Amino acid sequence: MSEVFFYHLTQTPLEVALPKILERALSANWLIEVRANVNTNLEDMSNSIWKGSEESFLPNCLENHQDVQDYPIVLSNSPLKKLRDCLIVVDQAELQENDVESHKRVCLIFDAKNEAQLSNARKSWKSLSEAGVNTVYWAESQGKWYSCLLYTSPSPRDKRQSRMPSS
Repeated sequence: MSEVFFYHLTQTPLEVALPKILERALSANWLIEVRANVNTNLEDMSNSIWKGSEESFLPNCLENHQDVQDYPIVLSNSPLKKLRDCLIVVDQAELQENDVESHKRVCLIFDAKNEAQLSNARKSWKSLSEAGVNTVYWAESQGKWYSCLLYTSPSPRDKRQSRMPSS
């Protein structure tokens, strides 16, 4: 079973954060699917990635490109037929039931300023955590990402239901 990373955008817009996350996934030699909701303009997203910093090269294409197998990053509005190593979910795209088991890593990126994205991320965190999936929360601070330990119910402070040893 893969792990699921939750990236909570509090300062950086998606257009800036996504290329950095893509660089990290590419450094693991993974093939990546970036899945956005059906209302997201994938061409704009692709152009934004292509125009990224001069230090990085992030070759990408849209899901309907004839040579999709030649690109390490594919942007889609629905699940790809051929699975990739890493799935990055943005703009509240739908996470399919088997996505977690089918990928080495799933990344959910959500914007703190968007209440619907925040609510959706909370629901996903709760359901995945309760299902025993390894979830990691990443928060940004001053342009850097930090993993944080988040507890879901039951809380370690609740000694009646806690998984922590009693003192």
